[in-house]
Amino acid sequence: MFKNRSLLALMVIAGFLFSAGIISAQQGNVVHKVVEGETLWELAGRYMQNSFSWPLIWEANKEIIADPHWIYPGQDLVIPPQTLSEQVTAPDTAVAQPEMQAEVPVEEMVYEPEPMEETPAVSVRKTQAMGYVKRPTPVVSELMAFEAGFISDELDKPTGHIIGSDRKDIEALMSNDPVYINLGSRDGAKPGDKHALYRVGQKVKHPQNGKNLGRIINIVGVLEVTDIEEKTSRAKLIKTFDGISRKEAFRPYVQIIVPKDVSPLPVQKSNEGCIVAFKQTNTSATEYKTVYIDKGLANGIMPGDVFEIYRTGTKASDPDRGGKNVLPELIIGRLQVLSARNNTAAAVITNSKVEDIVVGEKIRLIKQVPTR
Repeated sequence: MFKNRSLLALMVIAGFLFSAGIISAQQGNVVHKVVEGETLWELAGRYMQNSFSWPLIWEANKEIIADPHWIYPGQDLVIPPQTLSEQVTAPDTAVAQPEMQAEVPVEEMVYEPEPMEETPAVSVRKTQAMGYVKRPTPVVSELMAFEAGFISDELDKPTGHIIGSDRKDIEALMSNDPVYINLGSRDGAKPGDKHALYRVGQKVKHPQNGKNLGRIINIVGVLEVTDIEEKTSRAKLIKTFDGISRKEAFRPYVQIIVPKDVSPLPVQKSNEGCIVAFKQTNTSATEYKTVYIDKGLANGIMPGDVFEIYRTGTKASDPDRGGKNVLPELIIGRLQVLSARNNTAAAVITNSKVEDIVVGEKIRLIKQVPTR
């Protein structure tokens, strides 16, 4: 069955109902005032109908969010307009909103959500009143799937390297900074070409059998070519996930296409494996961290599939009857596949009941993306 399933990166839909907080339209942006108890995860689910898109909100508010795990009451967070639905004209049948009829500047408009029990997660009438219409709901964050990287057992030669920048005042380059690359017209370079910047990371050996699985490929950014010379080209960093050096390697950028309105469905527990590495060089991990597992396309695993993380029960002595009893196994979390290669896959921990998930933790498949 898995041969017919999409090879595109998928993730679970996590939609939430509108709740406390004020939404205001400010020069085309939607701004949310944080109330106590909210998280970026929740806000992404509420505004984007995809909780895994929380990095987009963080990226748009890095000046005021030092740590994405902590946001505070009273903070005004910009919800990136490109992640919302396109602006449209509300049909004649739409219910008029008093606030939208008032002749006031756009930045003073305030939209007050209806009570949760009367409002679906996505209300066409509401989104039209705000000037937006609902798009089909993506089941994966393209950003997370791309940034997750992968384990590769074949290290291909890079297409090229960054060789310099006009920015002499900073050591680490970031988004929008100009760079020069060692590809030109003789290499077939053209304006608009995009390349993914990457770094070759640590070696990965299977924690159970010691087999060499390859190296982690860390994706650190994307550049776009702007001006061409014979041997070199000028480019701009259009996306960065880390500080970029003047010697980064790159290969052609391949966009991740995300199917819409598809969710993984429960299956009989099977396809047992384990976590083989973390994206970051941590000794343990918890929610929202990227990990790599020892199951991939060859095992019928596709992006969007869901695994539970579990620990087998230990033995405990019985002081009354003697002997030892095997304690029940412990389900400690879940992870969702972001991208899959032949024998491995990148995944994100979506739920954790412990703070010390480690390499070698056992996993088993509990949900699969249906055939499309």
